Amino acid sequence: MSSKPKKSRLLIADDDQITRRVIEHGFESVGLVGRYFETGDSLMAALDPHVEACVLDLEMPGTNGLSCLKQIKQDYPMLEVILLTSVNQAAEAMEAVRVGAFDYITKPFDMKELATRVRNAMAFSRSQSERAELRNSLAEPQLAPLKFGDSVVMRGVSRLVDRIAPTNNVVLLTGASGTGKTLLARSIHTGSLRASEPFISVSCPSLPGELLESEMFGHEKGAFTGATAARAGRVQLAEGGTLFLDEIGELSLSLQSKLLTFLQDQTYFRIGGEKPLQGDVRIIAATNQDLEARVREGLFREDLYYRLNVLPIEMPPLKARAEDIPDLVALFAQRFASVNDQIVPRIDTEVLAKLQQMPWPGNVRELQNSVIRMLTLRNKPEVLTLQDLLDVDASADEAADRGTLAGMTLAEIEKRALRETLALCGQRKVEAARMLGIADKSIYNKMKRHGMS
Repeated sequence: MSSKPKKSRLLIADDDQITRRVIEHGFESVGLVGRYFETGDSLMAALDPHVEACVLDLEMPGTNGLSCLKQIKQDYPMLEVILLTSVNQAAEAMEAVRVGAFDYITKPFDMKELATRVRNAMAFSRSQSERAELRNSLAEPQLAPLKFGDSVVMRGVSRLVDRIAPTNNVVLLTGASGTGKTLLARSIHTGSLRASEPFISVSCPSLPGELLESEMFGHEKGAFTGATAARAGRVQLAEGGTLFLDEIGELSLSLQSKLLTFLQDQTYFRIGGEKPLQGDVRIIAATNQDLEARVREGLFREDLYYRLNVLPIEMPPLKARAEDIPDLVALFAQRFASVNDQIVPRIDTEVLAKLQQMPWPGNVRELQNSVIRMLTLRNKPEVLTLQDLLDVDASADEAADRGTLAGMTLAEIEKRALRETLALCGQRKVEAARMLGIADKSIYNKMKRHGMS
């Protein structure tokens, strides 16, 4: 009995038989296996969610390459397309890139270069799919409790979200690290008219300025060393949807200027590009910094701050909404059980009462980490007890005594640094602040946040 043929992740359509044979031979020589079609219509009929990339001739009988591209990006937005063009089709090629093509290559092409671009397209498609799958599996179940918490402050946040989400205005989310600003941004997107379109996130501190600009706006082939192909930026990937700029306060001044231009007229340039591109995206920005203070210090543009601060929402710290902790713990326990194929344990009221009394300087993120540790190390599978919490606290203290940082939250590491530096300085706070490289006032704020007298 014959088995079903393995689904191909690469489809190629060109009406010229010789071109198809050349591509097939070249691809097979470097380990790229694809399915080949004579028309765009036959390729479109073979599409399925497993396909990662398509190579399409721009001119084909029936549905041409550009029309196929438009339909593909509508039905399979994470599938990447490379177009084969002739030398006199530059305008059509640029239109294809604007519509969402990953790249184009002009005939006659270098087979090695085409194979490299196809590999890049397939890798990019996989990374997009993996990120989407991770978001769906981890982030989405956490939206409801964070948006609809029972505490007074979270009910206020929920009312704001209900009013703000349906608009297209810029939103600025503020609040300490770990409070759930990313999930709040997703709640706003989910409740907007753009909910069916992409939600694309950019972490502003994660990359140096030159790479972050390419990540945001894209680049043209040859724009810099290593730019072997044109690349779409996050703005283009978010077309029609929401672009979330996390930790906007870390954005460099040069990029702040370009972002301001985009906010003013929705136009931008790829690195190395000479033609302005249009972008239809909603901007949601988030920061844990005091942007007004950064404006006074000359580190953040005042005009950009006012452009961003249209609809501000402050995400309260966890200690201001301790009533939400039982719901959050239940959510984390359900998620942990689902991911690890375990039963959802009953949680003793003593555990919840103790958790509600703790300061949680790392906010929701710290609470989640603690719950995961308790669930992993619990003594009985059917119940989470106060002893499990005490055991986790003891193991954290033991790790600190051993000098081990692995497994500790950033809040726990900060608390340890404060405690040990103060001990070294004989509890002289001003001297400890100088050793830690922070302002005198900051050490008092940090000690208060960590419950240190």
